[in-house]
Amino acid sequence: MRMEVVTYSLRNGQFNSNQYYQDAAAFTDEVLKEAKVLLPIVGRFQEYVQNESIEAIRSAEEYTFELLMLGTLWRIYADDAQDISSGWTGIMAYLSRLRQRNQTLKPVADGIRGVLATIFLAPTDRAWSPKASLKHLDQLLQWMEATGDHVQEVRRLHNWSEYWETLSAGQVSGDIEAAIAFARWFEERSLKSLGKYTPNVEQFLQEKHREHRWKEDVVFSARRRVEYHLNMVGAEIMNRSFRADFQQTKHKAVILPACMRYHSKPKCQARSNGLSCECTGCEPKCRVNMLMKLGQKHGFSVHLVPHESSVFSGDAGKQLIGEGVGIVGIACVSNLVSGGWKAKGLGLPPQCVLLDHCGCRKHWHEQGIPTDINFGRLYQIIGITDEKAAENAEKAQGAAAA
Repeated sequence: MRMEVVTYSLRNGQFNSNQYYQDAAAFTDEVLKEAKVLLPIVGRFQEYVQNESIEAIRSAEEYTFELLMLGTLWRIYADDAQDISSGWTGIMAYLSRLRQRNQTLKPVADGIRGVLATIFLAPTDRAWSPKASLKHLDQLLQWMEATGDHVQEVRRLHNWSEYWETLSAGQVSGDIEAAIAFARWFEERSLKSLGKYTPNVEQFLQEKHREHRWKEDVVFSARRRVEYHLNMVGAEIMNRSFRADFQQTKHKAVILPACMRYHSKPKCQARSNGLSCECTGCEPKCRVNMLMKLGQKHGFSVHLVPHESSVFSGDAGKQLIGEGVGIVGIACVSNLVSGGWKAKGLGLPPQCVLLDHCGCRKHWHEQGIPTDINFGRLYQIIGITDEKAAENAEKAQGAAAA
C-alpha cells in the first residue's frame, strides 16, 4: 500500500526508514565538522555560562546547534518580527501561556490566537533581513514567543541575548552574522543531503496552507523546508548529547502521539486515563497496540498521549511517568526537538524517534493518516538486543502496512 506523503517521509518510497537514519547521522557529522568555525563563539559563551552560573555546562554540539537554530530562524522570520509591536506580541504570548495552564479556556484562547496570528504573525516571502543587532534579536524573540511554538527555543536564545549584552555592538553583530552565514550554508547543503525526505513541503505550503488561516496553527503549519532539516539534525544531536543520561535510567517510557492509532475516535477503544489513554487492543494492526505488547514483553512502559503539551507542563509528566525515567519521545519532525527539551527540563532524559511521516487531522490531513515509526530504531534506542524479537516486530509491522 503506497503511503500518502503530506510534507515529509523518512522512507522515501522504501519499505522502511533505515536509510534515512544513516543519512541523518552522516549529515549531522558533516554539519558538526563544518561548524568548527563557530567553536570560538561557543567557547566564549560556555565561559560566560560557567562564570555566571547560568546552568550546568552543556556540550559544544548543543550550543552549536543553538547558533544554527538562531541563524536559520533569523533568515526566515527576523523580517516578520519587525512588523509587529511589542504590545501585540505580549498579548499573544499571554494567550499562549493561558492555553497551557487552563484547559477550560484553551479553545477560547486558541480561537483568539488564530485570528491574531493570521493578522500579525503569518510568515511572508520577503527576502529582506534586518541588521544583526541585539535590538533586532529581541524583536525576533518576542515574535517567537508570541507564536507559542518556540517556547523552548526562546528560553535558550535568551541566554545568548543576555551574554551578548555584555559585548560591544560590533562583537554582537559579528557573532550573529557568523550564525546567519552558517545557516545559509546549512540550508543549501541540507537540501542536497536531506531534501529527498521532504519532497512535498513547498506543495503543501502553496496548496494547503491557506486552509490554516485564522487557526491557531497558522504559523506552526507554515514551517519551511529548511526547518524540517534543522529539526532532523537537532534530533540527532539531542540523541547523542542525552544518550549517557538516558542509559543510566532504570526504567524507560515511550510517549506515543494520538496520530499513531489505527482508528480515530470514536472507533478507537482506548480509554482515557487522565493525561494519557490506555490501549485496549481493539485492532491488531494498530501501532499503539503493537508497541504496548512489545513494552510488556521487554519492560518499558508505553503512554498514548493525545496532547503532548499537557504531559510536559509543570509536574504533570512526572505524575504520569515517574521520576528518573528515560523518555523516548515519538513525534513528527516539527515537534521533536522542543519536546525533547521539555522532557530534559523535567529531569527526564530524552531520546527521540521521528514519525516516518506526518498525518494528524489537527495539522496535516483532513481525514487523518495513521502514522508509523521505525521499530528497529526504537529497539536500538531502548537497548533491546533480542534480534529475533526485532525481526518479528518488523515482519508484523510490514504485514500491518500491506
